[in-house]
Amino acid sequence: MKLRSKSSIRFMYGLMLTLVAAGVILSDEESFFGQAPPGLEPVKFAPEILTSEKHPHGQLAFSPDGKSVLWSAMLQDGPEQTIYCSTFNGKTVSKPEVAPFAAASGNGGPAFSADGKRLFFSAELPPVGDPPKRPTAICYVDRSGSGWTKPSVIESTVDTRMTKGQVSVARSGNIYFSGRVLTERTPGIYICKYSDGGYLSPEKLSGLLASGAPLVDPWIDPDEKFMLLSCFPGEGPPMRPDVGISYRQADGTWSKPAAIGGAVNTPAYERFPSLSRDGKYLFFIRSYSDGFVGDQAHFYWVDASVLSNAGRS
Repeated sequence: MKLRSKSSIRFMYGLMLTLVAAGVILSDEESFFGQAPPGLEPVKFAPEILTSEKHPHGQLAFSPDGKSVLWSAMLQDGPEQTIYCSTFNGKTVSKPEVAPFAAASGNGGPAFSADGKRLFFSAELPPVGDPPKRPTAICYVDRSGSGWTKPSVIESTVDTRMTKGQVSVARSGNIYFSGRVLTERTPGIYICKYSDGGYLSPEKLSGLLASGAPLVDPWIDPDEKFMLLSCFPGEGPPMRPDVGISYRQADGTWSKPAAIGGAVNTPAYERFPSLSRDGKYLFFIRSYSDGFVGDQAHFYWVDASVLSNAGRS
């Protein structure tokens, strides 16, 4: 075998450093899931993989080990929603597959616990009663070796009176989710408090947070200091939501949401905001489709510094 000279090795090493610096080759420290990090202008996140055949409808949930991402989406040719998963091998992101624990339809809004050992999501359960009604609930699965346990239902969240959407979980164990009581027109954000090893019944957040337009899609800061959400305009049409932020007050209530500035919000739809686990990047879905769900809906990401002083008077 012919050995390369030291000068040749030094040249190749120098060339690699030059390509890394130019952004042609990304070092592990400079990439996220194999993607070049964004600046202050939102750009699409892995569109050729995550949204090539599916309409995204939920936040991105990244595993703590950086090897997988889960989200909910709908197929191009049908309204059924379920949870998809892609893995990252250090170089490429795999084609999405239905998560092994997910039902064929009726599952959505996955979110990891703060320690990453448990994944929560909303679900439609089998019909009950006569006439039959379909209950909804918040469920969870635990990591089991290289796989997942079977879904467990949080009994205090089971009911037939309300929908349940995007889920988010705080370090305390408290669960936040968006929902709408079927007899009411306006959706809201609910909390299911964790207490003494169990979950209390959901409570709708009120006060300044809920004093304006409808709110959905909460993402809770692990320490519950602030909340990202989707804010619908006070009047319309078009009723296209923006990404907003609300802060927890000293008395435990939440401030009135304020839209994020900069280039995040546009005349298009912006929904399902979340932060990466390290807090460096803000993710959301932007859709140019006639309705939010459509083939012009994609995940976007932007440097999280756009949140600096957002909503602060």
